[in-house]
Amino acid sequence: MVSAAALTTVLTAVASPSAAQAAPSAPSYDRRAPHIERVSVAADGTEGNGASGGGTVTTDGGHVAFSSAATNLTADTYPRPQSSAHVRDQASAEVTRIRDSLTAPDISDDGRFATYLDWGTHTTASFVVDLSTGEKRRVDAKGFKEGSGEAAISADGRYVAYVLRPQHPADPYRVEVYDWTTNTREVVSEGPPDAARDMVNPSISADGRYIAYEDAGTKQVWVRDRTTGTLTRVDDGTAATLVEISGDGRTVALNSANGAYVRDLRTGKVQHWSGTTARALGPEGRHLLYTDDASTLRLRDLRTGDVQIVGTGSAVPGSVGAKGRTVVFSSGETDLVPGDTNGLNDVFKWTRR
Repeated sequence: MVSAAALTTVLTAVASPSAAQAAPSAPSYDRRAPHIERVSVAADGTEGNGASGGGTVTTDGGHVAFSSAATNLTADTYPRPQSSAHVRDQASAEVTRIRDSLTAPDISDDGRFATYLDWGTHTTASFVVDLSTGEKRRVDAKGFKEGSGEAAISADGRYVAYVLRPQHPADPYRVEVYDWTTNTREVVSEGPPDAARDMVNPSISADGRYIAYEDAGTKQVWVRDRTTGTLTRVDDGTAATLVEISGDGRTVALNSANGAYVRDLRTGKVQHWSGTTARALGPEGRHLLYTDDASTLRLRDLRTGDVQIVGTGSAVPGSVGAKGRTVVFSSGETDLVPGDTNGLNDVFKWTRR
């Protein structure tokens, strides 16, 4: 755990005027028209008969994962209605429905592994499935009354960061990492000094080395380096909500009462935008997807300051692809693509030309 002196140094650097921007200058806009397609459709283009959302995309944009209440996106007639997780292969247009899933999946970069929430013995739990073989595993320790959730998967599908939820009131939630290769689990969150505080909302780097998470009691945000064991506090000293850690583990996006901000963990530099809410961070930590009003999604290049309007709707962590070229989001707008007549929320893929 970081020392008090080190933490003071970190927070001083974060708060210094040279490290933060109180308000952004007027953004410039790239006027090249992007391409938008609807991805929550069947392989033949049939639109869903139920609402879809929670879309995420692999780094190369080749696979999109989302949840959907639709029953007509695949030929799978499995009767349980709570099979909401879907993965679409953009090259083949094939859509795979993950059986017994309650939430949108988080997927590996090759689209092979997916983690999602389903029912365990007595409560909900996180699972990971190899979509190429159908092998499915529960990621937590399978305790009789324990549950788990909020799972995030590494790019190669080997590691899953998740929240273990013991049912005993004296045992707070903690963040663990499951290793698919060794079938082992590792606690990565620091235990709180009082049992009332939970550790939640994990985010994982591409190689599984860095795990970011929140202290739900203090609203502090921490990053664990699993290689060195180092634990670093990364918020700016105010109550914060973690959005996402970048794939390289270098950049963290957060939200506070004062707006969205991004921190470079190597340099300590912080960029802050009042009146905005961060939604997702690109894998290289260069692009931030955010809203600055009710529902308009904007993609900012953190190096150049260029901003592009993606659309009107909602987005979740993991929705920005490499170099900011792709973004997936959900929207109820009916004029984004031709033939949108279902009157429901759909998932769309925005591609910068």
